[in-house]
Amino acid sequence: MSTTREKSVLAAFGMTGLSLVAWKTMFPWIQYDLQSMKANLKVAKYMSNITNSKGFVIDSFEKIVSRFPKKTYIICDDRCYTFEYVNSQACKVANIVMQWDLNRSDAVAIFVHNSAEYIWTFLGLLKIGFPVTLLNINVRGKSLSNAIQQTDTKAIIVGQGEDLYLAINEIRNEINIPVYVMGMVSENLQHNYQSWDLLMMTSSPAEISQVFRSHIDMHTISCYILTSGTTGLPKAVRIPHFKLASCHKLMRVLDLQPEDVLYTVLPFYHVAGISGWLSGTEIGNTVVIRKKFSAHHFWDDCRKYHVTVVQYIGELCRYMLALPENPKDGTNDIKCFIGNGLRQDIWLQLQKRFKIPKFVEIFGATEATGGLINVCNRPGAVGRISPLMNKLDPAPKYLVKYDVVTANPLRNKLGRCMEVQIGEPGILICGIPPSYQVEKGLYKGNMEMTEEKIVRNVFKEGDAYFNFGDSLVLDKDYFAYFHDRVGDTFRWKGENVSTTEVSNIISQLPFILDANVYGVSVPGHDGKAGMVSLTLMGNIELTTEKLQEIYTHCEKKLPRYARPLVLRIEKDMRTTSTYKQHKVTLMKEGFDPNVVSDPMFYLSAKANTYLPLNSTNHHHMIQAKL
Repeated sequence: MSTTREKSVLAAFGMTGLSLVAWKTMFPWIQYDLQSMKANLKVAKYMSNITNSKGFVIDSFEKIVSRFPKKTYIICDDRCYTFEYVNSQACKVANIVMQWDLNRSDAVAIFVHNSAEYIWTFLGLLKIGFPVTLLNINVRGKSLSNAIQQTDTKAIIVGQGEDLYLAINEIRNEINIPVYVMGMVSENLQHNYQSWDLLMMTSSPAEISQVFRSHIDMHTISCYILTSGTTGLPKAVRIPHFKLASCHKLMRVLDLQPEDVLYTVLPFYHVAGISGWLSGTEIGNTVVIRKKFSAHHFWDDCRKYHVTVVQYIGELCRYMLALPENPKDGTNDIKCFIGNGLRQDIWLQLQKRFKIPKFVEIFGATEATGGLINVCNRPGAVGRISPLMNKLDPAPKYLVKYDVVTANPLRNKLGRCMEVQIGEPGILICGIPPSYQVEKGLYKGNMEMTEEKIVRNVFKEGDAYFNFGDSLVLDKDYFAYFHDRVGDTFRWKGENVSTTEVSNIISQLPFILDANVYGVSVPGHDGKAGMVSLTLMGNIELTTEKLQEIYTHCEKKLPRYARPLVLRIEKDMRTTSTYKQHKVTLMKEGFDPNVVSDPMFYLSAKANTYLPLNSTNHHHMIQAKL
């Protein structure tokens, strides 16, 4: 008969065996934690420099230049640019701007299409420590001028293309700052513009001493990225140098090597686009860029340039599947796709048809204090939120119950937030590490905008979390899946659309009393498309001419992704008891003519107007290219 001590020893051995052998049986999700930890350790090895204020992006780039001077960094339009050449061009940019009468806190804006010029212009400004305003090339009018004004931008560099020139010219009298234009000689410019090309031709490629940027630290602003929020106009997100550095070090999770070739068509005014081309400044890999995505050229590009890593957003992947099947579909050197917004069904179809070994899905927000990443190749998942990983995470994530109308977290009797159960949608909140210094604001300007994104006293008195404004769902292995955008912002074509901004612009038309904008699901498409319920002034009728006027107004004032797909005409605007626009019922009813009795009209790119929507053409509209 065993003694008490023998039982204790046996129990100890039993627990050891259980720890080493049976944990995966009892807790199958542990294996995914181990995969995540392995990937995080790869990144953590390089992230340590950031906290020690030694990991500036521009410092990393200059080290890579000295290591691989003749190696191709950028391939664009079949032109190859070496690290050495890009650095010399960046030095020219820096030497130009150094001569301007600017304070160190003044920002210089880049309003340029994806190009090699964009990259070396950004790097040149980083060399001298000036904040860079990354302007969305699709924004126009008041939204564009507001973005420039709120970021203390004192000069604008405009890229090639008549569209960009005209956009700036439209607001020229409002901004009243120097404008430098690429691709045009001085003789063709108006008197209040200057030729950027001429300045580059005469500028010195001499390297800039690091002493010139000695005034910056990891908390100094590197750039401003404009994002749509619920306030109507774009908000300028403050991107400190430590956050910019974390963007390019994120690619370490892929075990990216100098011999890899990364392909990106994502816009450079977004964090995702920046992360792609910045990978070369950290690792020394080659980056293939395109001005715009082309499904027809995509696979030819990948095969021609021996691409190994592709950046994506889910919408682009759907276009790839729409291509006719080709015997070469599975012939490529790609080892990984990395991006966000990929639906599970498209993920599986892409993987099978094009023989893609791995997908890495990322979930985040420009102003967020953390994010999620799925390194386990689980189709459709945006990351994991496990109890163990939350213990190790400096920015732990939780899904909490929320009010679907206000998008605010719900509270229990003690005033604390409540976590959801497995399978139950919850709004994502993320811890705020001390390095973020939120007391300085997530956005440039009013601190109220920052406070709107922070939830306080969540689980205990004094704690604070960032509110993503998105609802997610967990499965039994703690994988997280996107459920919906909540509140006043929805995502379409990979872009966030502010319902308030769209409503304000449409309401400028004199015959519209009110415009209630919301997102609706469209079968076969990712995200939600814009729909607007309109109330007209008095007894005004919505004639063919007025439909054309709405179309023209939206085309002129709104980016393509923000233009409402469907108009719904209601006699009286639906409001809540507090006179706020009522969206929930409208969103549920959508634009099905069998459900909605009100007159509806759909955006026809072919007819360049809005046409009547009925049960006969409803299916045709959905099948059309939206």
